[in-house]
Amino acid sequence: MTAVDVRPEQCLAPIEGEITARGLDGAVRIVRDRWGIPHIRATTTRDAFFAQGFCMGQDRLFQIDLYRRMAHGTSAAMLNKGLLQRDIQNRRLGFSRYARREWEAQTPDARAVLQAYADGINAAAATQPVPYEFRVIDHAWEPWTPVDSLAVIKMVNANAQWAQKLRYAKVAEALGAEAVLAMIPDVAPGAAVITPSGARWTQEEHPFARDVESAMGIPDGVISSGGGSNCWVIHGSRTDTGAPIVCGDPHLAIGVPAQWYVVHMECPEFTAAGPCNPCYPGPVFYGHNTRVAWTMTHAQGDRWDLYRERIRQGARGPEALFRDGWEPLTRLEERFIVRGAEDTSVRVWETRHGPVIAGDPTRDEEVVAARWGLADPAHDMDALLRVLRSRTLAEAREGFRRYDSVSGNYCFADRAGNIGYQYVGRIPKRPAWVVPVPGWSGEHEWDGDVPKDELPIDENPANGFIVTANNKTTTPDYPHYLSFTASPFRADRLRELMDATEVFRLDEMPALQGDQRSIHGRTIAERLTAFEAQDADARAMQAILRGWDGSMAPDSAAALLYDETCQRLVEATVHAYYARVPGMPPWAGEDRRVLFEQWAADSPLMLGSFASWAAAAERALTEAAARLRAAHGDDAKAWRWDAAHRMSWDHNLGRDPELAPIFNLASVAIGGDGFTPFNTQTRYGAASDHGVSFRQVLDMRDLNAARICIPPGNSGQPGSPHYGDNVERWANVEYHPLYIEWRDIEANAEGELRLTPA
Repeated sequence: MTAVDVRPEQCLAPIEGEITARGLDGAVRIVRDRWGIPHIRATTTRDAFFAQGFCMGQDRLFQIDLYRRMAHGTSAAMLNKGLLQRDIQNRRLGFSRYARREWEAQTPDARAVLQAYADGINAAAATQPVPYEFRVIDHAWEPWTPVDSLAVIKMVNANAQWAQKLRYAKVAEALGAEAVLAMIPDVAPGAAVITPSGARWTQEEHPFARDVESAMGIPDGVISSGGGSNCWVIHGSRTDTGAPIVCGDPHLAIGVPAQWYVVHMECPEFTAAGPCNPCYPGPVFYGHNTRVAWTMTHAQGDRWDLYRERIRQGARGPEALFRDGWEPLTRLEERFIVRGAEDTSVRVWETRHGPVIAGDPTRDEEVVAARWGLADPAHDMDALLRVLRSRTLAEAREGFRRYDSVSGNYCFADRAGNIGYQYVGRIPKRPAWVVPVPGWSGEHEWDGDVPKDELPIDENPANGFIVTANNKTTTPDYPHYLSFTASPFRADRLRELMDATEVFRLDEMPALQGDQRSIHGRTIAERLTAFEAQDADARAMQAILRGWDGSMAPDSAAALLYDETCQRLVEATVHAYYARVPGMPPWAGEDRRVLFEQWAADSPLMLGSFASWAAAAERALTEAAARLRAAHGDDAKAWRWDAAHRMSWDHNLGRDPELAPIFNLASVAIGGDGFTPFNTQTRYGAASDHGVSFRQVLDMRDLNAARICIPPGNSGQPGSPHYGDNVERWANVEYHPLYIEWRDIEANAEGELRLTPA
């Protein structure tokens, strides 16, 4: 790090005055309000996206530079060797290579949008002070290109099914199909599905049991290979306003700067307002265009398959068998510059199916290659333009269907009062191959993509609302495979609340978004108290949990006890069972879901030496009692969940102790957990680092009255008043306006900047 002789506030980008910029068609007005949101008025579509890029470059230059370098696999050169492994992974997966190919396939309209956005970022970089972060790391800006935006889109939408399937392969080899099925989410009969709205899951068999068993039957066995949200839309017939309500809150990694950047822009073709992903034009995921409003959750579409490749050494290097012939592998030599360390080189191999992600083709007879459904060019900017220009539900649906990279459950409404749902994204058409399949036989090739007009939809359902929370998409009779992941608990809790509501009141939407009751916690507590413990400490803990409603409120002793007991039980059963897999890393995230399902089925699979789940639970209660008394005192009535559950707000550069006071924000004691609608997920034993990253409540009767919260703040510039001004608002489930009418914007203006053509 470099000693800096200026304060962060001396490096802030200007928000008032006039700036001359190359590439504009005409003058652009940018008014920033007192919440740090830029409001753009442009005379052409191109200028609108130029100004959006300009604002992004002013407020988030360090963030977007880091993101693009991660996508291209060059971030270790910017910061340090701690990012080298991520760089190698991303270079191997090919985001940069695919983005360059994708740029050549873009339509003229899409090229114009991406180029204007890039030009705006570069204009900001050229006309503002050097950002404080750049001074600290002695870093120089390099011009942004449209390929940078496309590479980040690739990275953001990649997901990690390839890594999950590698893990499944290791588990299958060591423990068999039953162990793999336990890792893949089951869907309990009666669980809420997204569409048709109001339906429940009816299939009792594990939805992927036959697929896993089929794959396990492949000759030679299986080779060992060595981000959640809530949203809903409610029809006006069920609301107190008589108009649809559109709500959403994405759950992502929490840190500084924010994962989103809120902007309002208007031009003759459209007006749009909402959060944008740093690095590419939007708003894509949430927002409105004054005629249609949308919200979404991640659909977790499975676009990855793993292929076992048989290898031989040919005259010119490794070759892979395909049907009756041997095909040479493509070799790429990738060089990595590492700040403060020696450069390194990595050789990347590709088969016809994709990059080799496990094994070495120069010495192994079999390797694993990953095929990705987004390796072929996507056309997301054409979809964005279609959505921004849409005026009706039908027009918006056609726009959503054009998205390729996004895998989403979109809920949306129009001003005419219609509400709808659209599953979005390019999904390969094939069965559910959740473990690696033979790449040499030719029997596991994709049959194109699932037709976009056959993806799940819903419109004006009889129950009057559509809700999604990363739960199962649709009923068992749907003909196409979409994904093997699903999370039931938040969706079931929201359906529990919404099914009991006759009239949905706009002012009650924050209570839904802020709900801290866990179905997982409530059910586990019922199981923990369903037997009479022999140990006195365990009985004392049962008394605290008995009758608990699952509320993960900040002051709840039962919530703290449930969390600790759950962890003790997970480690004694789920973790101990999968520790038998060689090289299996510590497992978190889905382990409590696995516990929930195994206990519900009274399965002995993971009980080890325990005679029953009751015996395992009693041991966990006893251990939890000892740990909590040591950490929080003997008086259980004084125990509080928020004493152990905090949300951290850390910056990448805040890892340096000397810089932490400048870049990091104070952590916040908080309620909720990963299973509550108010999502505050934690890695056990650490501060929460994942949760609600944005909130919106939109009333289609008056979109100027939109309520949002962008934590920690809309600016990424340390020293800005909007760097962390929304943390308290976020924690209290409070909101601020997102105005689109200029009289309100001007009444709350903090500064006005005019861009004029050079």
